[in-house]
Amino acid sequence: MEKKITVAIYSGTIPSSNFIENLIQLVADKNIKVLLFGIGRKIDYNNKNIKIILTPQRKLLKIFFVIRQLAQLIIIQPRKAYKLFNNYKVFSQSNSPINSLSKILPVLNHTPDIFHIQWAKSLSFWFFLKRLFGVKVILSLRGSHINYSPNSDKVLAKEYIALFPLVDKMHAVSKKIIINAERYGAKSEDIRVIYSSLDLKYLKKFKKTFFDLHVPYKFLSVGRFHWVKGYHYCLKAIKALKEDGKRVQYLIISKNKISEELLYDISDMSLEKEVKIISSNSQDDVYRNMRDSDCLILPSVEEGISNVVLEAMAVGLPVISSNCGGMNEVIKDEINSFIFQNRDYNSLKTAMLKFIKLSTMDRKRMSLKGQELIQQNFNPKFIKNQFQDLYRDTKEAHN
Repeated sequence: MEKKITVAIYSGTIPSSNFIENLIQLVADKNIKVLLFGIGRKIDYNNKNIKIILTPQRKLLKIFFVIRQLAQLIIIQPRKAYKLFNNYKVFSQSNSPINSLSKILPVLNHTPDIFHIQWAKSLSFWFFLKRLFGVKVILSLRGSHINYSPNSDKVLAKEYIALFPLVDKMHAVSKKIIINAERYGAKSEDIRVIYSSLDLKYLKKFKKTFFDLHVPYKFLSVGRFHWVKGYHYCLKAIKALKEDGKRVQYLIISKNKISEELLYDISDMSLEKEVKIISSNSQDDVYRNMRDSDCLILPSVEEGISNVVLEAMAVGLPVISSNCGGMNEVIKDEINSFIFQNRDYNSLKTAMLKFIKLSTMDRKRMSLKGQELIQQNFNPKFIKNQFQDLYRDTKEAHN
């Protein structure tokens, strides 16, 4: 009988982002026990193979939590307690040792076989688990933490160069992101490309069935307000279409505060009537807006592979995406969606015009091609097997 593997899937917050939540629910079964550590709230996963250990956020509760966790470690696993305090710099160099201990102690009390870090910036904090306690470490290579954060943060870049070669295994969300990771010493033979999993059964509820164009044309973008999302280029393309007499409506859905730069651009380009910005109350709201739009636009300057694009294709919404990051791995130009040249609003405008000129039947055909790609490459069973193989191989590998 195969021995159960204990994996901590760590993002630091509970619940986490959609694709991490999908991963948690996907891999937890009779062979994999998943531990979740961090701040947030209890989630009922209805799965006995998922265990949540929450860290309190209020100061007094956090102090009592640390005392209780420390007592447990000293009584049950005194050698680990001795080793931790013999290497006190692990927690004492931060601005708040109590905060550090509130993260570290519950992990040591439930020491996993594998600590799967979702965000690369936290690697340096958690690497002591491997160095001192022999825990295997897997690092997910995702988006901004690899693509541009170390370019502007030299300290972070040095940490990556020191630690990337020592990580047991890496999980890359695209083939393209591996190239960026190798710049910091990541070993290609230790990296596996596993695409993000989607809850395809749930997304079927929002399947797009109407392919006649709205008037005005309804374009949609979903994502936080940050320069890397490239909204400026999309606004310029919409302005150019407006000047050509095209009637366009552009909806942006985001959870964070609208940037002053974006508001200025909308006003400066006189697009107040064409552009609408809303904050979604739920992910279902996002999916409903996908279903009711004509096309999703991803104007990003940098991405791994955008989960928003994958979700849009899964519900049958055609996509116009920049050729940033790994987007060419999923977008086949003019077959299952459209690709435009990164940072080039004229190229985006051309792609939008091509989409507008498609017949209803061609838009439906494009939608079906996108759904086929998602079914073939992002099927949950296939992704689950890949992750379980990764965990099994990592556990069995010699240090």
